[in-house]
Amino acid sequence: MNIDQKIGGADLDNELNYKTIIPENIPNERKSALKTLGYYFLIFIVGLNLLILIASIWGMIFVSVADINLTEKQFDNLVNTVSIYSDSIFGVLSLLWLYYYTKKKGLLTLRRININVIDVVIVLGAYVVLMASSQLLDVIFQHFNYSIATPDNQKAVEGLLRTNPVLMIISAVILAPIKEEWITRKLIIGSIFKNSPIIGLIVSSFGFGLLHMLAGFSIYALLSYSLAGLIFGIIYIKTKKIEVTIFAHFLNNLVSIIAFFIVN
Repeated sequence: MNIDQKIGGADLDNELNYKTIIPENIPNERKSALKTLGYYFLIFIVGLNLLILIASIWGMIFVSVADINLTEKQFDNLVNTVSIYSDSIFGVLSLLWLYYYTKKKGLLTLRRININVIDVVIVLGAYVVLMASSQLLDVIFQHFNYSIATPDNQKAVEGLLRTNPVLMIISAVILAPIKEEWITRKLIIGSIFKNSPIIGLIVSSFGFGLLHMLAGFSIYALLSYSLAGLIFGIIYIKTKKIEVTIFAHFLNNLVSIIAFFIVN
């Protein structure tokens, strides 16, 4: 038996092998995955935003007490610096926590990364579909005279790229794809809705969209990010490998950042 292919009797080359599901194990796996999502939300989403808020308030108090004259641009850069360092630290901590907690709860089994030529073709094809779908969404919104302004999340990312490009690139291209795919695809589709992948696909897509609404909400932004989540979810169900969806997410973010630097 090849330990890289089978551990504990589970086919590791097929994360969504529904034929091998043991029905009595599904409720426990679902419960553990829901707990993981709950803890992650409270600690690494609510906690991060509270930290940034508190740090910003203390920063304003310090600037006021010390009678430091900062321009609006300098103050924005200070807030962005606090945000990017906090986001990077929490990003690393969240990945470490996800690794140890999901492994402890039996939601994670280690195996070799397996991305083949077919997977790469699927990812490239999916990227083309995503770009075409995004353009179609823009056309529909323009037809009905709805605003298609740059999403607040994208504006926040661009602001952080100007402040600290190295840290932001690491966060957006490496940390974000891993943790976001782990949460929205691996846990939601692969564990919570393991026996109902279509429902899992819908929930994970909108969950992915909502995850990017923290900087500000708009219908256009929600649908735009949910569309990306839908395509990433289809890739996960099609390939049954989380590393392929991470690669697709990585490619999407990398191209966006390259385009940002070319334009600016």
